[in-house]
Amino acid sequence: MARFKFLLAFLAMLICVGGVAGAYFYWKKFAQPEIVVNRHIAGKGGTNFEKPDFGKRHFDASVALIKDGELVSARDRLLYLMEYFPESATYAEARRIVGELNMDLLVSRIPVPGKAEHTVKRGEALVTISNRNKTTIDYIMRANGKTSEFIFPDEVLTVYPLDFAVRISLGAGTVTILDGDRLFKEYRIVDRNLPADLRAPVSTSISEKVAWVGNQPVNFTDKNYMDSSKWMRTGRIGLFIRHIESGTSTDGGAAAESRPFGVMLEKADLEELFTILRVGSKVDLVK
Repeated sequence: MARFKFLLAFLAMLICVGGVAGAYFYWKKFAQPEIVVNRHIAGKGGTNFEKPDFGKRHFDASVALIKDGELVSARDRLLYLMEYFPESATYAEARRIVGELNMDLLVSRIPVPGKAEHTVKRGEALVTISNRNKTTIDYIMRANGKTSEFIFPDEVLTVYPLDFAVRISLGAGTVTILDGDRLFKEYRIVDRNLPADLRAPVSTSISEKVAWVGNQPVNFTDKNYMDSSKWMRTGRIGLFIRHIESGTSTDGGAAAESRPFGVMLEKADLEELFTILRVGSKVDLVK
């Protein structure tokens, strides 16, 4: 009888040991990895692990689309990334590429909503065509590969209604062009010199676009127009958009005091803005 009880006790002990071993095996194989993964994702437990970047696959897919020449699809994929994965490490680069794609699509022959063709009628000029189509002379010339103001009856020109808004962010140091509520392109402010009494927020619009060669204003018919110095004046005194002049001092000394008022961009960036902004375009100055 004693042996039988001993045998039962031994079997019970084996069952307990087996149960404990099974539980340990399950914990090591299934529960512990899940806890570790969750801890790594959350960055908790004193271990510094990066969160998964769910936006990167959209970025990689858009790069592949660009290589295949699918610019519209690539742009839209990047916009999706920017809207739903703003924490992605690819966000800043996606934002830059969206601007480049938008500009390429705008001035190319690739069809996009709003882009149309205008057949030149006898007696028309670039000024009248740009006004009727709510675009700019610079856009018509650039989109149609023109190097002079000459147009001819029955010539077909690509036109596009330019209705962009400008947001100048002093804190971010950027000039952002918006198409409705979507990003079109963003430019970096290289320097700025604003009147002391000009404080954000300010809402105004572009009131004048001027090109200068030496001390003389010129227009698109001048042979030196492409190399001219350009600036845009807004309805708020002292708020200009200019390109940085070579040799301009930004060290706050006497030379800096003689700088013209405005926010300054790279010359190539200002040329693009001159192409896509019209007199009357909305401008917001924000902190």
